[in-house]
Amino acid sequence: MNDIGVDRERAIMQADEAGQGRNRSRRIPLYAEIGKYFAIDGSFDEMAFRAGMRESLELIAEKQPDRSAFSEKAGQWLSTYLSNVTGYLEEKGMSDASVRLFKVAVDEAAGMGVRDIHVPSLFLKRVMSRITVQQGKGEKRTVADSKKKQIFDAALHVFAMEGFQKATIDDIAALSGVGKGSVYRYFRSKDDLLEQLLTEKYREIGMQISLIFTRGSDILSQIQEAIEFWVKYVESNQNVYRLIHSEAMIHRSGKRDVFFGFLASSLPMIKERIIAINQEKRLKTTNFYTVFYGILGFIDGVVQKWLRCGMNYPLSDEIPVILEVLFNGFVGETKSERRYFVSDDGDKGSA
Repeated sequence: MNDIGVDRERAIMQADEAGQGRNRSRRIPLYAEIGKYFAIDGSFDEMAFRAGMRESLELIAEKQPDRSAFSEKAGQWLSTYLSNVTGYLEEKGMSDASVRLFKVAVDEAAGMGVRDIHVPSLFLKRVMSRITVQQGKGEKRTVADSKKKQIFDAALHVFAMEGFQKATIDDIAALSGVGKGSVYRYFRSKDDLLEQLLTEKYREIGMQISLIFTRGSDILSQIQEAIEFWVKYVESNQNVYRLIHSEAMIHRSGKRDVFFGFLASSLPMIKERIIAINQEKRLKTTNFYTVFYGILGFIDGVVQKWLRCGMNYPLSDEIPVILEVLFNGFVGETKSERRYFVSDDGDKGSA
């Protein structure tokens, strides 16, 4: 697995949660704005953004006495807007999305008669260089054939049962029914095989969670569905879970949060999307990544208990308890008469 994305996301978390300080509450509207136009996997919804851009420009036009005044006012607004939004996307490492959004905004503004837009020169330089590169670059996607899938399935079983250190390519080749030489044609080494296997599984998990947050608009239902998905996934894919938390992962990374970090990295807009669809303020604006890691960590503890009990009951039976604790806590606020967290934007926290 590529740790670059995980390291980048960790840096973003540190800047976002620790470095923002008093400015964090000012960025919450920006999170919501961006979240309207991106899925949590970073996919840009161009149609939604075009509609939103037209609506904003039309509102400005309604308040201006003539076309010239509109062009000047809209240009000023759009210059500030694009500077904020593209700058934020650049911080997130989403340069391609930043360029696409910029191009759509300029196209819509030009169509409505906006003459002048000012953007930072460094960003404009990056835009031009990326357009040049992208013109000569075609999309290449490789699809794993049946042999590679056979190897993955066998490796998953061997790694989970034997442990990474004891497992051998011979074992994997024998179980997969693929010759040892063929295994090495697909993978340079056992480490490379583990790397690609975990990346494949992480992407599958990330894709499923991303799909959940593209359906409907009820934030609590989506979070509940995501929690239920993860618990049921672990129950049905014990070998994947064991591999994620095996000694092999600890040995290779030195950190147990690699999976959680990869998940956050592969879903770069999860925070923004959740804030955007939290229109009824049913969620408190607490420290997002603390809650994100806390939820995954709590479920992890429940799974460990299930494993220690020999998996002698369905893990899905724990879902109601997990949801009760995560949504309602151990003690209600009206009973404890205490409040432990107040967000930086002054939100007193609607349940």
